[in-house]
Amino acid sequence: MPQADRSEHAWADSVFLSLENVPLTEHAYLLSKLNRMKAIYLLERDSCKLARVSSWRASCFDALGQLDSAMVAAQYAGAHLDPACDSSIYMSIQVNLTNTLLSLGEADRVLLICEQALARWNDAWPYSIARNGLYSNRAVALAHLGDFPGSLDAFRDVLGNARHEGIVDNELDALSNLGALFGMMGEAREDPALLDSSSFYCRKALALSKAVGKEQSIMLQYSNLASNAIERRQYHQANLYLDSATVMAAPLGRLDMLTKAALMRARAYRGLGRSDSAFIFMERHIALKDSLLNTEKVKAIADVQEKYESEKKARTITELQVQKLDSDLRQEGLKRTRNIYLFTGIGVLMIAGGLWNRLRFVHRSRAAIRKEKDISEGLLLNILPAEVAEELKAKGEADAQLHDQVTVLFTDFKGFTAVSEKLSPKDLVRDIHECFSAFDRIMAKHGVEKIKTIGDAYMAVGGLPTPNSTHAVDVVNAALEIRDFIEQGKALKEQQGLPFFEIRIGINTGPVVAGIVGVKKFQYDIWGDTVNTASRMESSGEVGRVNISEATRALVRDEPGFLFTPRGKVQAKGKGEMEMFFVERAA
Repeated sequence: MPQADRSEHAWADSVFLSLENVPLTEHAYLLSKLNRMKAIYLLERDSCKLARVSSWRASCFDALGQLDSAMVAAQYAGAHLDPACDSSIYMSIQVNLTNTLLSLGEADRVLLICEQALARWNDAWPYSIARNGLYSNRAVALAHLGDFPGSLDAFRDVLGNARHEGIVDNELDALSNLGALFGMMGEAREDPALLDSSSFYCRKALALSKAVGKEQSIMLQYSNLASNAIERRQYHQANLYLDSATVMAAPLGRLDMLTKAALMRARAYRGLGRSDSAFIFMERHIALKDSLLNTEKVKAIADVQEKYESEKKARTITELQVQKLDSDLRQEGLKRTRNIYLFTGIGVLMIAGGLWNRLRFVHRSRAAIRKEKDISEGLLLNILPAEVAEELKAKGEADAQLHDQVTVLFTDFKGFTAVSEKLSPKDLVRDIHECFSAFDRIMAKHGVEKIKTIGDAYMAVGGLPTPNSTHAVDVVNAALEIRDFIEQGKALKEQQGLPFFEIRIGINTGPVVAGIVGVKKFQYDIWGDTVNTASRMESSGEVGRVNISEATRALVRDEPGFLFTPRGKVQAKGKGEMEMFFVERAA
């Protein structure tokens, strides 16, 4: 059998030694090295090093959210483990296997594996990071299973071992998790003593985080203490903690923390009886949450498409979509809770990282698991209509459909370029986001499907993917509500002497073809002359008016509550003269 040359072998051994007993980082980059090392040790028939490298590969795959690959790598490591290998390799394999099983929610298996491995540990052995990993994963598994007292004892074991070994990261993890567990127990039982214990451990974790300069942990400990203070009705103190957390969150780019902090502030101000401030922060929370979900939505679907690109030569699209799409989107939702701190009532984030950069604490009851699945489903539904998403999951593809009659809406802001020159980039994006978020809510209210935004233009359609007889009425009502929203915003901006948006809205009814386009960052879209005409209705309209075609008016003319102003034949670019009507609500 061929062997690796000496230089390759020497390189692999050098990297191998550098990875012993250190947390793994830069997982994607490291994975390429580990793949090369695996090939070298496979040629050399070095089963012990091959098993260890495969275990590290499992850890990297787990960190990257590729849980199927992580399980395969962990099983491969176990299969190549020779009885003559060092026991630390066996322990390493068990740690990385249980890491992945925790990500999959299989706490029973994690507990069994950890207890079996720890029972084989010899206290005479030298320090190994694997032992600490087993202690922590055992504690996490007990928390998953709802055994909080057992989990507390297990995390005390982690804390004692970390202090004995002088491992600061592990000590910080243990303190943080003890604070979280006491917090959850204190909330569930409404026990002030347990909340006191939670606060004690959080303060210890905060002090240690400051001592070692871990900014993410400092920020999150302030958040945990704020949540604790809210549970104890210490609302002023909670706001002070939140001041510190939010000041740190912005430069760290932690949109998730800013979202949580806004919600906690709303709770604190409500507790103080300041309903006006509570309302302001609740609105801020909703806006930040929309931004967070949009960011995660793009990342989730991009990840799915990247996987498709790399695997399409080996698999059919049906295999990929049916077997992987649900799993990947589910893991996207779960990854948001990995490496973060869970805490009391509103689920304040709590990091459990440190050990191998992958050990985490996530308290998940069955209800919480269902909630995470719902979030993951929501990511897909934010991108595709429900019926199309179900078809894609069931068949691996979604067929293009001809819809005989739908109603298409276009909006566009007047003088957008001129307004944008008067605003900072941050303010411009904020105002656009506020408008489009409101449009999204209006569409959902009236059962209209948003299609896309193009710059400052917004496009939606009624009557698909499921045909209905009310699409024209639904779209007109939505258009009038959008118009009113923009007018209200304009009035407020004028009072403040600020630049404001004005809007034109156009509507047309007719047939379209609808389907999914693209391979990367795919989207649901519609095509046809009906779409082009709707765009012409918008561009041929007037500011602050809803301009509809003759085809749309024919469907809504007999509906009570609408008034129509005939415009006669109006020249439309590329269409010639067309009958148009302004529509208003009846007084």
